[in-house]
Amino acid sequence: MSLFLRGIFDSARKERRACFLPYICVGFPTYALSLRMAMAALDAGSDALELGIPFSDPVADGPTLQRATHRSLLQGTKVIDAFRLIRSLRRAGYHQPILAMTYLNPVERMGWSTFTKALRDAGGDGMIVPDLPTDEMRAPAALLRRHGLALIPFLSPVSPASRVRMAESLKAPFLYYVSVTGVTGARKGIASGLLARLRVLRRSLKTPVVVGFGISGPRQARSIGREAGGVIIASAIIDLVERAPAGRLPVVVGRFCRTVVQALRME
Repeated sequence: MSLFLRGIFDSARKERRACFLPYICVGFPTYALSLRMAMAALDAGSDALELGIPFSDPVADGPTLQRATHRSLLQGTKVIDAFRLIRSLRRAGYHQPILAMTYLNPVERMGWSTFTKALRDAGGDGMIVPDLPTDEMRAPAALLRRHGLALIPFLSPVSPASRVRMAESLKAPFLYYVSVTGVTGARKGIASGLLARLRVLRRSLKTPVVVGFGISGPRQARSIGREAGGVIIASAIIDLVERAPAGRLPVVVGRFCRTVVQALRME
């Protein structure tokens, strides 16, 4: 599965485009709607999916994602619901890679081995754990690799060269670049110096870089996609979900994802 995840970047590069990985929060606004929105995002041509597992202390999340995860938790969403949703997507015939975005506490509580096997058995492809330091990733990354899964390291605007080398040494399918020194949330403009920094990383790294945090829509995605292997959009999707009628949510999410997918084509 990790090899399959790596393959989406190879395919995108040949097609002169960047990958799109939208974020869907499990159980927001309901479990059924989160499943339908995930389907709509994948039907729209998204290359992979970041599936957020709600947690009570999401230290990397801004107000938008905090509202979504809090609302999901109030409805009783559990970690196992993420595995259930992944299984439902696989049974429905969706083959794009799916990454579970979770914080460290739920993984530690379940146990790395148990969590990894459950994710593998559900049909997941890997994990994104924002509060797991890069220095502590080697052992869990090796565990996930043994099960065919990937653990995605983070980089940020303040990552020194030594941390960049450490992240790439983990041999993940991609590196998650946090575009701002702050929490998640859609922003009006691209962070100062981001594109220049991405050019440097693109020249120096063999591993694709995917940019998240602060990307609000197709225009920003297109500019960033010219310098990166892909983009992740989360808060802007949650903003759409909060504003749209429940009956229209899959349509609204699908339409948004389609515009981003089209914007990331470089021809």
